[in-house]
Amino acid sequence: MPNKLQELAATIITEIKQIAASDTVVGKQVTMGNKSVVPITRVTVGFGVGGGEGESGEKGSGFGGGAGGGVRVEPMGFIIIEEDKVSFLPTGRTKYEGIIAAIPELIAKVQDFKKDKTDKKDKKPDTMA
Repeated sequence: MPNKLQELAATIITEIKQIAASDTVVGKQVTMGNKSVVPITRVTVGFGVGGGEGESGEKGSGFGGGAGGGVRVEPMGFIIIEEDKVSFLPTGRTKYEGIIAAIPELIAKVQDFKKDKTDKKDKKPDTMA
């Protein structure tokens, strides 16, 4: 029975090797004019295999097993090659992109705060009358 688990694990590992091949992580180069672009990705893989066997007096022996896995492919950026110059353009969020994305929400909060303050000022009773 352990051979079945070994076969299952070997099959999963073979599939993962195909998914996580170097051409998945470092994509095919694309040339446009005097520039070449190479996509770069991050591949994260997880899997598990398990099984067991047992015997029951009259019913005999049995085996059960299972396997599962997951793969995540995430774009990381692009290598840009232009004549003698090589640079990397990341696709992930930088701290500045996070700040810029938060600006509309911040403006709305400031406007709401000002409106609340104005509403409270307008609702104060006249003490001079």
